[in-house]
Amino acid sequence: MNERITEDLVRSHFKNDPFWGTIKWEEQRSINKKIAALLQGTSKKSQTTNSEGRPEFIISFPVNYDYIIIFECKSDTKNHRSKTGTQPKDFAVDGGLHYAKALSASYDVVAVAVSGQTPEELTVSHFVWRKKESKPQELKDKTLLSINDYLKLFKNEQFADNLRDIDIVQKAIELNEEYHAYSISEATRCTMVSAVLLSLLHEPFRTSYKQEPNTQSLGRSLSNAIETVLKRENVKGRDEMLGEYSKILNEPLFKQPEIKHKNRKEHEDTISVVKRMIDFLHVNIYPLTQMEQSGFDVMGRFYTEFIRYAAGEQSQGLVLTPPHVTDLFSHLANITTESVIYDPCCGTGGFLIAGMKQMLQNAGNNINKQQKIKNQQLIGVELRPSMYTYACSNMMMRGDGKSNIYCGDCFKLVTEVKKHKPTVAFLNPPYDVGTVRQMEFIRHALEVVAAQNGMVAAIVQMSCGIKNEGDLIAVKKSILDSHRLHAVLSMPDDLFYPVGVVTAVMVFQSNEKHEGRKTWFGYFKDDGFEKRKHRGRIDAHNQWQTIQKRWLSAYRNLDEISGLSVMHEVTAEDEWCAEAYLETDYSVLDESDFAKKMKDYIAYKFLNGIE
Repeated sequence: MNERITEDLVRSHFKNDPFWGTIKWEEQRSINKKIAALLQGTSKKSQTTNSEGRPEFIISFPVNYDYIIIFECKSDTKNHRSKTGTQPKDFAVDGGLHYAKALSASYDVVAVAVSGQTPEELTVSHFVWRKKESKPQELKDKTLLSINDYLKLFKNEQFADNLRDIDIVQKAIELNEEYHAYSISEATRCTMVSAVLLSLLHEPFRTSYKQEPNTQSLGRSLSNAIETVLKRENVKGRDEMLGEYSKILNEPLFKQPEIKHKNRKEHEDTISVVKRMIDFLHVNIYPLTQMEQSGFDVMGRFYTEFIRYAAGEQSQGLVLTPPHVTDLFSHLANITTESVIYDPCCGTGGFLIAGMKQMLQNAGNNINKQQKIKNQQLIGVELRPSMYTYACSNMMMRGDGKSNIYCGDCFKLVTEVKKHKPTVAFLNPPYDVGTVRQMEFIRHALEVVAAQNGMVAAIVQMSCGIKNEGDLIAVKKSILDSHRLHAVLSMPDDLFYPVGVVTAVMVFQSNEKHEGRKTWFGYFKDDGFEKRKHRGRIDAHNQWQTIQKRWLSAYRNLDEISGLSVMHEVTAEDEWCAEAYLETDYSVLDESDFAKKMKDYIAYKFLNGIE
């Protein structure tokens, strides 16, 4: 028997995983000095010397250095596990735990023992050895898992989300460059991604698209698959969606037999190019859409990456809310399994997906409740037909084809939306409409949830809270006449990077008296995220969970914390931002702080159009 065969089975399993590009895969030894130091003196062959131990494979993660997965392989299943567990040289389980014990001094370790020569006979054991614990926990899983499933074993949801986010950004960059090379317009790119992912929900298309003889027949097959899926799921705006998807069939990619790549001289058969693009999404992205309750806004992440190349969209005020903020909103509103969430300008559906994720988690294993959440408790309106299409496809990829998402003007759909009796409204209104209109979106949302005494959370331009203009003050006054401004959170200046906009989150409680009540103001400028090339803003040092916990504790308890939060009574004429009321601790300031603040102030005035 040959142990290399066993190793190849393991290696191939992971190389075909959609998350392969996000992990660090090492064989025999690691270039990580900490890992190498912990494995020093752990050689199975000579435990009396200081020789370095060498697991078959080591998986680590660029976004978090607290977790490791190691693999120990044996060719014969007879050598899977010894009776005593003390023979690391000869048995897979013994060897895996031998290394895991050493590494657990600094890491949470998943040890995977594998033996066998064929996929059918492969024997697999899993152990989790937590950092600095005295012994491991054996798991029930008896087959090799996906990288996503291994992430769950570490029980750090933000870490897993960060990895998924980086993964899809990398893939979006790769696909975006490919689309650009074939002269596919920015406006078409996200529609094409959405169309292909939706068509892949149709099993006959998934199994037959590679056999289509030309782009015309492939285009018809794709269109038929989409129409079948939309009819099957009884989607409200089926005609609008089909109209958007039909546009891609007029692209040269589907009209011409050959197409030229900008960086290559020769022409290529378009059928081969299209199939390659579909296959990329089938292998790399489609599996991500099937992850249960992931709350992952696939289309939103693609769209955010694609509009980096489309300045026109940015100038129109279209900025999509970052995933950790959409998740934060669910906590700010304390949503439950009974909440009905409404977003009057839902974009790609980020808020609805985050809310659905939270409610499904709260529902546990109650299947009936899960279906009710998906079918009745998520309400959205989107004016742009293209964005409406992305939102619907996004939700359908999560097994939800009956979301109540409408294509149209939310101000004209009040009666229809009220029938759903929303209890919570989340929104990120378009910023190109100006401060007055942004506040009118909030007033509209409060009108919709008022009958249920609901809450509204909105992320708007900071200028909505501080500009001293008559029309703006009038709208704010009309809101405060009937509802209470519960909280305002000043958000990080580069939250929407690469789009430059300074924002605040406003939280309102409908049907409560505002006059005579104090509002809680939070200075939430540091969320722990940092900008990284080709990754956007990421939680590079795994700080977000701790920061969010601190923020939410202060928010829920209405705590006043120096430098972070303050209570203050405000009217429509006052500034709605923490900066206006927080006391400054001058003892910790120096000249560099003054210079930085002046630069921030100048940038703030420029980005918000203040003279």
